[in-house]
Amino acid sequence: MSITYAEADPKQLVKTQDVGLTAEDRPSVLLSVHTEFASVEAIWRQFEKTADCFAFQTFDFLETWYEEIGFRTNIDLQIVVVWRFDAVPLMILPLGIERSRFAQKLTWLGKGVSDYNGPLLSPGFAEYVPSGQFSVIWRQVLSSLPAHDFIELLNQPVVIGDRANPFIELSAQPSASGAHMTELGDDFDAYYAAKRNSKARSHLRNRRKKLEALGKTSFVYPRTEGEIAASLDKLVQLKTISLKAMGAPNFLNRPGYQQFYKALSLKQTNPLRVHVSHLQVGGEYAAGVWGLIHKKRFYYLLASYDGPAYGRFKPGVQTLVETMRWAAERGVETFDFTVGDESYKDKWCEIHIDLHDHLSARNLRGSMVLFKTKLFLALKRKIKQTPFLWRSFTRFRARFLGR
Repeated sequence: MSITYAEADPKQLVKTQDVGLTAEDRPSVLLSVHTEFASVEAIWRQFEKTADCFAFQTFDFLETWYEEIGFRTNIDLQIVVVWRFDAVPLMILPLGIERSRFAQKLTWLGKGVSDYNGPLLSPGFAEYVPSGQFSVIWRQVLSSLPAHDFIELLNQPVVIGDRANPFIELSAQPSASGAHMTELGDDFDAYYAAKRNSKARSHLRNRRKKLEALGKTSFVYPRTEGEIAASLDKLVQLKTISLKAMGAPNFLNRPGYQQFYKALSLKQTNPLRVHVSHLQVGGEYAAGVWGLIHKKRFYYLLASYDGPAYGRFKPGVQTLVETMRWAAERGVETFDFTVGDESYKDKWCEIHIDLHDHLSARNLRGSMVLFKTKLFLALKRKIKQTPFLWRSFTRFRARFLGR
């Protein structure tokens, strides 16, 4: 059986440095550690129905990630369920230990495709684990896991759903980038008018008319497996061209990534709503979108357009506006542009999301790796958060690495 259980040690609780609560008041929990998705599937699927979490922590998302990407990265699953003593789950931690020649790293599952990382939290988590007491549970979690050299938990929001993210109580530093989202409201036309002035809306309508002059223009929402696969293939092709032009690394060429997006889109048991759509002009693919809808939140994750053929008509903006309208008409309340501080997001988003990284060494080897990791992440953040440096970097990248 791929499950191990551990009980919180009352002696350990007494020895902690925490103040403000007596030993009897500190949280007492049971832990189960799962090294296979199958052993935790029933618990996870039931828990995520009411838990606070992002789309990236749902069972289908992470199981598909592991099937297509994760198993290739030499990562051992260490999925932890934290239970109350009355057998009610408090949280699920989708963790793994990534092994390399140099060190063994504890990390969140979903690396490469998850924009927000963190646990799944029960509605009663904060009542059972008071603010400032999560470190007690976290120490017990770490003691129940196999040996590892350092901890790298990246891109963690301060809030998960309606609840404070307990991992922010641990030592944390700002991530290289933030994220952005907007509340759509009940009336999309009113929202659109508030975000874009009459001149901007008029320019977009005029470009749409010019597109229509080229051929029949429509937004396509593929339904069959063949149609979904074909739309995704074209989106990947255009995104690849765009990334090459910028000189940016093409994550879609990494092993398993294209298969992940396709597999998740076609998964029949998927409780997530995977959104695939594209703008078609005269029967030709002009622009496309791939996103997720989870708990009335749309995650805008992949988008691209055919610049050489249609760039002057702003097909990317046309498709974005149509996607936002589509989402609002189906009860989506929040449109999440996810991670990245691109300037165009400022035109739409009134909400900025701060993200945090928790980095910690477990031994001397981990300290050496951690020093390099912190240095790299600090430099990355400095470049991304300094407009002059970021502009210089992107221009240099496009000039010397772009194709």
